[in-house]
Amino acid sequence: MTPQGDPRPLPVTVLGGLATGLRDCVADLARIEVPGLAVLAVRVGSDGRTVAWQVYERRGPVGGGTLTPARPCASDALPPALLAVLLRLARTARYRRLLLTLPPGMAPDLVALDMGEGHVCGQALADHLHMDTVAACVDLSRLENDLGSGDRLLDRGLAIGPADRRTVAETAAGHLASAGTVVTSDAHDPDPAASARAVALVNHLSACHSMAHICHDPLTGALWTPNLSALIGQNRFDPDDVRDRHGPLPVPRQPRAPEFGVRTTYWSSRRPLHAQRLYDALPQICPSAIRGRGHLWLANRPRSIHRWESAGEHLAIQTAGTWLPEQDDTAWRTASAERRTFAALFWHPYYGERRCELTFTGIDLDVPSLHERLNDCLLTDAELALGVEHWQLSDDPFAATLDTDPPSP
Repeated sequence: MTPQGDPRPLPVTVLGGLATGLRDCVADLARIEVPGLAVLAVRVGSDGRTVAWQVYERRGPVGGGTLTPARPCASDALPPALLAVLLRLARTARYRRLLLTLPPGMAPDLVALDMGEGHVCGQALADHLHMDTVAACVDLSRLENDLGSGDRLLDRGLAIGPADRRTVAETAAGHLASAGTVVTSDAHDPDPAASARAVALVNHLSACHSMAHICHDPLTGALWTPNLSALIGQNRFDPDDVRDRHGPLPVPRQPRAPEFGVRTTYWSSRRPLHAQRLYDALPQICPSAIRGRGHLWLANRPRSIHRWESAGEHLAIQTAGTWLPEQDDTAWRTASAERRTFAALFWHPYYGERRCELTFTGIDLDVPSLHERLNDCLLTDAELALGVEHWQLSDDPFAATLDTDPPSP
């Protein structure tokens, strides 16, 4: 109870990931081993319009139902009717903790952020629910293949409805990037070296604070975990981290040291990229890395920030906002405090806050060659000297996929 006598908000761990069998195993272990914990399992039909839910206690299922939301289910938020179910569970004060398990096509961090900021019937969910941890289940024996896959979620029956065109690789990479805790298992992988490389990929691609490994008993076939504390009670969910990760200028992580052939490199430049040269170099840049993230600026689009997201055969370069102008108090006030700090730190008399920052992770990644290809895409001294008016006259191979650069203020 709080000092005022009101029930404390119910701590919620949000568990997602592509490894659905491992997810269900973790849910069963948690409800049996953690006193006072309930599991709310969510499933989405293949049409994206049917949502089934089931509540489990230690002794088994105790309630559930099926919803048909007015709109197709989204990957980043639960339907309002399901938020109402969560609110009811919290207000009963029957449980001390809740584990919410999501379909593999949902983004656990964005769902948690939406829950923390959501309202149901005029009531703030944050008054009744407290986001504890976001976790992802990873099958180590499939991770390397998933991250390199060109399959779509639809191909594997994992999509949130028929309109979900995301790939397995980008979804797997997104789960790792968002997880505060990663739950792993290698029950189907007899190769210790491959498992070690998969763990290294987890370390390089996630910002997780902890890892829980589900062990396989070869005699009984049972799965068990020595400790669920990595999953329950971490209290490390930070909504500002989620906003930054999905914002226009995410703060790049410092690369880890290479391990088991897995290497991550950071590349940056204050010079803009020549759009045509970058476009022509993509067939050489993309296959060299399993995962790439960051932001860049194209010389012929001097006011726009462009996000780079690549995973496996998937590449997305998307407009993500505009660079902060030197004198625009409104733009600076609306930017996050972290972005204002970095803008001031990186500010250049000519470039402003504009810069390119990319991180790439791969197995046996040829870092010098990758950096050389990227550097070859930058404007030369002679091109820089021509000025921004000339840059904007160059051909634009991204015209069909990127938004139009906004006019000068």
